[in-house]
Amino acid sequence: MKTLVIYAHPKTQGHCPIILKEVKEWHKANKLDCEVIDLYAIRYDPVLHEAEHYTSGHREVSEQNKGFQEKIKGTEKIIFIHPVWWGSYPAILKGFIDRVFTSGFAFNLKPLGFLGIAIPIKHLKGKKAAVIQTTGSPKIMTFTYFRNRFRKTLKHETLAFCGIKSGYFQVDKATKVDDKQILRIKKEIKKAMAWLY
Repeated sequence: MKTLVIYAHPKTQGHCPIILKEVKEWHKANKLDCEVIDLYAIRYDPVLHEAEHYTSGHREVSEQNKGFQEKIKGTEKIIFIHPVWWGSYPAILKGFIDRVFTSGFAFNLKPLGFLGIAIPIKHLKGKKAAVIQTTGSPKIMTFTYFRNRFRKTLKHETLAFCGIKSGYFQVDKATKVDDKQILRIKKEIKKAMAWLY
């Protein structure tokens, strides 16, 4: 069973391309298969179109997104690699989640009658996701000023909502690639893979 890597970084130099390279090399060294969905390389359209807006009763899912749903359904392990921009993940990844992790596929809502609320029926239970993020700021800022919000959104409001257990791995101070940073990346990848496998 292939591990699915969802990669959200432009085709430029930086920390995320090194992380992706290390993840691929780790899988090769351990004789494990992984498949990469490189959102920028495939020019993924992140716009949720009217025909897909399921809360308005429109439930169209493109053939491309159905293919991604099948890949997610067919794996137990997912790796997300992305930078943190403006306290969140890139818009292209948000659009991927909006268009792929749809109602009916990733979850359904069960109304709780008179309370006027609904609880999620989680369709992606049994899956694990390692989320590897880069930030320009140091880790202490993640937990103080940012209060860990860019982890919480993906962890609680998306992945856990669909039943996916997630672990978070951060490469901070990602402003310049040097030997020290490459060593830190290797260490973080090792931790992420140990958690995922």
